[in-house]
Amino acid sequence: MTDRAFERLVGPYRDELRLHCYRMLGSSHDADDMVQETLLRAWRAKGSLDDPQAVRAWLYRIGTNVCIDELARRPKRAVPASAGPPGNPDAPPVPGSEQAWIEPCPSTWLTTTPGDPAASFALKESVALAFIAALQLLTPRQRAVLLLRDVVGLTAEQAAAALEMTVPATKSALHRARAAVEERPRAPDEPIDADLLSRYIRAWETADPDAMVALLHEEIVLAMPPSPTWFSGRAAVAGFVRAYIVPRARIQPVRLVRTGANGQMAFAFYREHADSFRLEAIQGVIARGGTIVAIDHFLMPEVFDIFGLSRILVLDGRTENPT
Repeated sequence: MTDRAFERLVGPYRDELRLHCYRMLGSSHDADDMVQETLLRAWRAKGSLDDPQAVRAWLYRIGTNVCIDELARRPKRAVPASAGPPGNPDAPPVPGSEQAWIEPCPSTWLTTTPGDPAASFALKESVALAFIAALQLLTPRQRAVLLLRDVVGLTAEQAAAALEMTVPATKSALHRARAAVEERPRAPDEPIDADLLSRYIRAWETADPDAMVALLHEEIVLAMPPSPTWFSGRAAVAGFVRAYIVPRARIQPVRLVRTGANGQMAFAFYREHADSFRLEAIQGVIARGGTIVAIDHFLMPEVFDIFGLSRILVLDGRTENPT
């Protein structure tokens, strides 16, 4: 098989393999490397592909095992809410720790057939941060079985072959994985309407604590990885907003630019430094009942380029400078 023929065969599956690797690892900046390793192993093993019609299952078999090998070498990723108790809003957030944190992925990675809302919804559910976090609590093989069966759509026989397990063992692992994932609460995600969106942006950019707190749900959760500090409940988050977020935003104003992460509303979060606004974070936002129920403020420069974001905010061909 020539290089060009191989690329024609495997090329259509690159994007979905990248999402699979992201779900397995919880890391968007490692996902591309895992896809490259998958395709390298596939090229070396191309003689084992007896039926070109089975190329998708064959690639997932290789990609899943690439990820399992990688997971054996890396610490388990988590979200702050599963790594420790909520923080004290009267104390400054703890600096980044050695814990490996789940990373966001760009919503541009999610591609479905136009006009298929069911497929679009299912794809968004499969990369929701709550689901990715729940996956990381499973063993690598349980994680793989759940994804291969319930997300990728392989048969029990195909999943068993991919993991070199018996079909009964695969079904048993799937049952345990489903039970564990279903026990994890998920924050419902509703579209953020235009009014809520504009009020949220304005509250941040004007550093208005009352306007910001007014948008928060009673069960709001705020996290700021790689800091392990997180806050739960409107009172705690409001205290942190008033004590730390707003005072800093008044000294160093911020600008929010719309983007998308994990199929949800997100912002590129820029803060003023000297004479320019510099990218500081990617902020994911979840709404419920016209209020903000979750804010994930990812202070992770390693994923900025994956989102295709400029490090310096430029508007109308110039660097944004409010002074």
